[in-house]
This record gives sequence, C-alpha cells and structure tokens, in this order.
Amino acid sequence: MGKVHLSAQCGTFTVYADREARSGWMIKLNMVVLPAEHKTDQAIFWNPGGPGASATLYAPFIVDGFLQNELMSLRDRYNVVFVDNRGTGSSHPFQCDLYPPAHPEAYYRQLIPDAQLQACRDRLIANTDLNQYGTDTAADDLDDVRNALGYPKIVLDGDSYGTEFFLDYARRHPDRVESIVLQGVAPPHYLIIPLEDAGGAQRAFENLATACEADQTCHGQFPDFRAHFAALVHRIDGGPLRMTVLNAVTKTKVTVSLTKEVFADRIRQAMYSEFSASYVPYVTERAYQRDYGPLAQIVEFATDNYGRGLDIGLNLSVTCAEDIPFITPEDIASTSAGSFQGDTRVRAQQHACAIWNVRPAPAAFQEPVHTTAPVLMISGADDPTTPPSYATKALAFMPNGRQIIIPNASHDSELPCADALLVRFVLTRDAKALDATKCIGTARRPPFATSMKGFAG
Repeated sequence: MGKVHLSAQCGTFTVYADREARSGWMIKLNMVVLPAEHKTDQAIFWNPGGPGASATLYAPFIVDGFLQNELMSLRDRYNVVFVDNRGTGSSHPFQCDLYPPAHPEAYYRQLIPDAQLQACRDRLIANTDLNQYGTDTAADDLDDVRNALGYPKIVLDGDSYGTEFFLDYARRHPDRVESIVLQGVAPPHYLIIPLEDAGGAQRAFENLATACEADQTCHGQFPDFRAHFAALVHRIDGGPLRMTVLNAVTKTKVTVSLTKEVFADRIRQAMYSEFSASYVPYVTERAYQRDYGPLAQIVEFATDNYGRGLDIGLNLSVTCAEDIPFITPEDIASTSAGSFQGDTRVRAQQHACAIWNVRPAPAAFQEPVHTTAPVLMISGADDPTTPPSYATKALAFMPNGRQIIIPNASHDSELPCADALLVRFVLTRDAKALDATKCIGTARRPPFATSMKGFAG
C-alpha cells in the first residue's frame, strides 16, 4: 500500500442494514488493516470524520507519511485499522453529485443545491432506508468488526466528526476501549453541527486578523484587512455578488451570483488550515477592490474539497437526525450574533434536511459522554468548526482526560510536535503527565500570502 508498498490486509465485513431486525439487506463494510511489526492483539482504529469521509481512502497517504504520523509510529506495537462507516467510502456510499462542474451557478447560489439534492435522495431511496445510517448504528458495526478481528480492547483515534463517533462508541462499548485520541473535538451535547460554525468562524477570523496586524508583511500589504473584510460582508449582505467565473466543462466564462451563505461558509472552510487561511487577507483585499477572481478560487477549492471529500448523503443522514432536530430558534440567535456568517449556515442545513427527511435520533444521543478511559484532546486555537471551548466543557465528564490547545493551529493542522504527544499518550495511557510545553510554544503560522501563487486550488 502507498508508494512504499507496505503490506496491508484488505477485505470486507458484512452487517445487517437494519441491525435491530437482524434480517434483510446486508452491507459490506470496507476495511484495511496495517499489521503491527510484531504480532499483537492490540489495535488502533482511525476515523477521519465528516460525517461522510472514507477512512480507507486516506490509508495510502498515511502510509506514505503525509498525515497522521502517529499511526505509523505506533505500528511496532499496534495493528492500524481503517473501516469505512456504512454510507462512506466503499461501504455502500451515499454519493450525491451536488456540485456539477457544468453548473457553477448552482453551487455559487446554494451550499446544498435543492435540485441536485432532491435528485440524489430520489435515487437512493429506491433501495436504501436513509434512517439506518446514524452514529449509534455505525458504532455498533465497528464493535462487530473489532470482535471479528479478535481485539479485546482498541485505541480510538478520531478527527472532527470522528471524535463524536468514537465518543459514542466509548459510551456504547466502554469495556472495549483502551484509550481515546481526539483531534478537532466535536463532543455530543456540546457541539451541534452546524450550530457552532458561526461563532467558530468569527473567532478564527478575529485570530487571523490579529495575527495579520502583528505580521510585518501582512500588515504592510493589507493594513485595513479587518475593515475591508467587514465592508465586503456588508456589500454581500445587500445582495449576491455578480461575478464572472470559468465553466470547467465548456471552458467559457459565465456570470454567477455568489450568495452570502456560500461566501461566508467557503471563507470559513478556507480557515480550516493555516495554509489556506494565509490567503484570506489577500483574497479579501482583491474582492474589496471588486476583483473577484481570487475569491472564486477559494469558492472552487472549498466546494471541490467538500464534494469530493464527503459522501454528502451520509453527512445529511447523520446531521439531519442527530443535530438539526435539537436546534432551537434561541440557539440560532445566540450563536450567530456578532458573526460575519450570521445564521446562513445553519439555515442552509435546516433547508437541506427538510428535503432529506430522516427520523430524528433519540434525545439521549445528545447527552454528554461519560468515560473513565484515558483521553487526550488536541484542539487548534484557531479552529473555525470545532472550537476548543466545546472540548473544554466535555472534559468535566472525563476524569482521565486532558485537553491541549495549540496556538496558531486550526482544524486540519498536522503538527509533528502533536504527533509525538499522541504517540507518548497511547504508549503510557496518561494524558496528564505529558509535557506539552514545546508543542504549545513552537507552533507557527505559515507566511501570509501576497498573491495566489502556490494556492492548492
């Protein structure tokens, strides 16, 4: 597997689509196991989150050292296991083509375009019960996989929604957990998708603006970044921005209308990593001057990542059942107040969930997770989607847990110093004894961009 051609075991494990009935249609869960260098019954399971991301898709990149380096460092003692949750990857994926390249006007207008979403739902319900794909069900699937592979206890290593998934697993199967690693923490009860996005995005922007003001290059090039961003938000509050973009299929220029909901969320997504966040001041300045080309690059980049990186149908089956039903008007008003995003993100998700139309999860799902397992949480101080404050609250129910907040880090940060902490924690199962001083003190932002040169989009 990967460019290094590491030996791996690949296969499937079959579960009932309806676990309660234990009859009828079956789902083959796709999995990859990287055997430990020394034979052992210890294992570490990794999940990338989403909801809707494939774990096995990332396995070759992890093998080649591009991300999650703690996993390969632990292979001398642990089998490393990747399982695609039902509805993701190659486990009966809920793939929805919501962002057709030939129709940019649709995804510049809506985060989740109506027509494409309805067409996807109509196709899927012909042979799928959209209500059978929640987090509880996936957690029980995973325990069946654990049992079949012969691991008495497992280490859980999750990112983003993967942290919520593994906390739910720990709640449902507490005796099977050795320790828990959580990065970009989304604890049930405290963090409700996508309610936290507005406040998280605003805090990430404020941190970015403060860093720009303290940086000689950024402040010199963009001395009015904060004010010009506010002016740009005010402009789009008055109505969609008319802009010219390239149709990727016809290769012709077309005029589209960029709405507030798309603009605000794609900027939020640009702040998922320190690298793409470093372009936001330049993009803001060009858009303020009515040159929308760089902003279009941000929109295309974030849309492509979202569309390719997630099985969005699964994302909706989870969030529309487990999050959206528990959001009140008072929640929306309090969390969106004072943010550049306002309530646009959560309203867009509510609208999409009305189309997707799945059963609400039991209210018990939103209860805090109590666990006595050793827990290490890594949070980026600039995370726009899983702000550190939510993980801090969840610690009250984890007596053997610890949260480490890394300055200048965001949601998708890959920090060698954090990898070292994770390895030490898994080996010792003692988060509180870790010395995080070096990691906290050495994390730095990349240089701010003064052009779109080098942008991945």
